[in-house]
Amino acid sequence: MPSQPERYLVTIGTFDGVHRGHRKLLAWVRDRARLSGLKTRVVFFIAPPRFYFKPDLRVPLLSSGAERRTLLKSLGIDRVEVLRFGARWAEMPHTAFFERYIVGRWKAAGLLVGRDFAFGRGRLGDLAFLKAACQARKMSLGVLPLVRVNGRKISSSRIRLLLAKGDVGAAARQLGRRYAVSGRVIHGQHMGRKLGFPTANVRVPAEVMAPPGVYEVLVSGPWADPKRAVCNVGVRPTLDGEHRRHVEVHVPGWTGRLYHRELKVEFVRRLRGERRFPSLSALKRQIARDVARVSGPGGRARRSGS
Repeated sequence: MPSQPERYLVTIGTFDGVHRGHRKLLAWVRDRARLSGLKTRVVFFIAPPRFYFKPDLRVPLLSSGAERRTLLKSLGIDRVEVLRFGARWAEMPHTAFFERYIVGRWKAAGLLVGRDFAFGRGRLGDLAFLKAACQARKMSLGVLPLVRVNGRKISSSRIRLLLAKGDVGAAARQLGRRYAVSGRVIHGQHMGRKLGFPTANVRVPAEVMAPPGVYEVLVSGPWADPKRAVCNVGVRPTLDGEHRRHVEVHVPGWTGRLYHRELKVEFVRRLRGERRFPSLSALKRQIARDVARVSGPGGRARRSGS
């Protein structure tokens, strides 16, 4: 007897950061799918489609596509699809999007979308269209509820504002985990080594946010457990004052090579803002103080969520 084709409850969105509000929403999606005998499929755009139509609205993202995929899978979502919105999606007729993708590719037996969700050329694939199309296909259609955590709305925009101020503790409480960035270690100018504090220059995707300033962090890399470290995010005003952002990590006591390794940097607390020092010796003294704060008994990195 042939096996039955898999059927999915599909939800579509951006889910940037996969914060506590998203998690509560996805738990509701999983419960609804279970009651309907369906598997779950989340389709997310790496960047909101509005960035394509109005580039001046672009803001840094809280997570890359790869990070979001991993986070969503860790929440028990059966299938995760990643889309990068562009001209192809903007010009596609809404009927083609529905038939080719929602029904054909994603095998939707049910669909959950936000109240303002619309797709296809001219945004003609709105709730009115979906109601008729899903009814014709005998698919369920639901509108995602507005969710609150402890009575408060949690949003990616709010988390961005907190990170921009360096308040990584408050951001962590809204995310449900420490904010983190990841990237490969690339060659830099080796100025940290010349100052006596060698750093790993982590290449974080340009579209992903990294909070400006100097931080105590936890770094995961080619060692068994995360290591406490100091991270500077900024333009290095004392050294060269470039406009290009650098994410540099000094791991006290580490002497090995990290080039081309993938590092994950979790922000624990802000030590200070980045500033221009009158001399390299003054900068070196400040870095020594930063390292002492992280390496000494006052370091907080081992306290979960602090």
